[in-house]
Amino acid sequence: MISPEDSRLRTRFETLREEDRRAAPPFGRTAAAAASLSRRGHSLRIALAAMPILALAVMLAVRTHRSTEAVPSELAVWSSPTAFLLETPGTQLLNQTPKFGHPLMNARSAQDWSK
Repeated sequence: MISPEDSRLRTRFETLREEDRRAAPPFGRTAAAAASLSRRGHSLRIALAAMPILALAVMLAVRTHRSTEAVPSELAVWSSPTAFLLETPGTQLLNQTPKFGHPLMNARSAQDWSK
């Protein structure tokens, strides 16, 4: 059984479909526009593909004209004012490989231990 609400909705949707059919452009015109865009899109794709290659070439050209000195001389001689904090007691033990039969630390005099 079909209710009056269902038949009213069915009628309204048929009306909307008919309005859409009248407002839609003919298929031939739509297909011709798509073909025209496709031809223009081909050259656009080629241009977009060439852009990274061109950008890379420009970057390489600019890079070759740069100074070869990577670190300025002022920075090369700079020393941190807190570098002495990295020099801890026993650092010489960490810089050598232990060997069997040899003590890790040479015998120190009493004066060396008092420092």
